[in-house]
Amino acid sequence: MSKQPRVRAALVLALIPLLGLLSACSASRPQATPTPTKTPRPALAALAPAATATPLPLPTATPPPTDTPPPTAAPEPTAAPPTETPVPPTETPVPAATATAILATRPPAQPTATRPPAATAAPAVDFVIAELRALGLGENNGGIEFGGLRNIYITVVDASGAPINGAMIVNTAPYPMRVVTGDKGPGKAEILMDQEEFRLTVESVNGAAVRSETTRAMSLISPVPSDIAGKLGDTCPSVDNCPLPVYKHFSYVLTFRRTY
Repeated sequence: MSKQPRVRAALVLALIPLLGLLSACSASRPQATPTPTKTPRPALAALAPAATATPLPLPTATPPPTDTPPPTAAPEPTAAPPTETPVPPTETPVPAATATAILATRPPAQPTATRPPAATAAPAVDFVIAELRALGLGENNGGIEFGGLRNIYITVVDASGAPINGAMIVNTAPYPMRVVTGDKGPGKAEILMDQEEFRLTVESVNGAAVRSETTRAMSLISPVPSDIAGKLGDTCPSVDNCPLPVYKHFSYVLTFRRTY
């Protein structure tokens, strides 16, 4: 046998124990888990959509700050305008036939009591004195000097002013006398004053007794100052300055008026 084969055989024999030892060590050592292979990621550029350019908004000009006006006084409250009163809705007209039927079914209305008219207060008298005055200068048939007329001119009228005949006028003073209207004209009578004094009243009308006011005293020669003041010129200019004239005769106008 040649030298080289013998060297190889010796090396093989020497390596056999070493291989057994290695096999034993590898059997006791845990096997390593193979590392999985990484899946290659696709490129980001391929996954992301193509980016579009978004235009940026242009900056707007900010208005300069304005001066804040000073606070004004609160307006005084005003009265609220009156609200209009709503107009009530008009009723729908009822047909004539229906209205007639409704009225026929209603009971008749009870008659209301008629209020008697208010009683009018009866006047205190039937006749009042409507006029009484003394005649002045120029009225007494040419004057009131001595020898002039000395009459009482009497008129009796109703409430409307129409003359009344048949009214009896009596003197209630101590000198009694009577006259009846109509003998000196419609509703008229006259008394000749030949005595003192006269207070006249209406006693009756056509025989029916009446109530009447009575005049104040009427004098032939001594009238009260209020009757002649200012009627005699310079004599008796006022009630407070009224000396009685001497030898004068006076006349009067008298009117009685009925109150109803």
